[in-house]
Amino acid sequence: MTQPLGVDDFFVLEAGDYLDRLAALAATPGPSADELVRYTRALRGSALMANQQPIARAAGGLEHLVRAFRDGRRSWDGDLSNLVREAVDMLRTLVERVRGW
Repeated sequence: MTQPLGVDDFFVLEAGDYLDRLAALAATPGPSADELVRYTRALRGSALMANQQPIARAAGGLEHLVRAFRDGRRSWDGDLSNLVREAVDMLRTLVERVRGW
């Protein structure tokens, strides 16, 4: 019989999926701004539901950044692409450490 997933385990799986999707979007030359916002918001919501406040705050910062892109206040260029990829990498590191906290 398999063990049911705990909240942390489920969060790590769900957040990992969102981060994979964000990384794929950030690697394209012109990603869908709506998708970037949707997956970032989903990541933040998942972190809130799992009571992972630091990750939720970090995802909120990324959401603010990609919202600026969606709303036309910032263009998608090399700098923004690098910022999003770095944020995704940092969030991935935080998510991977959740089980050990």
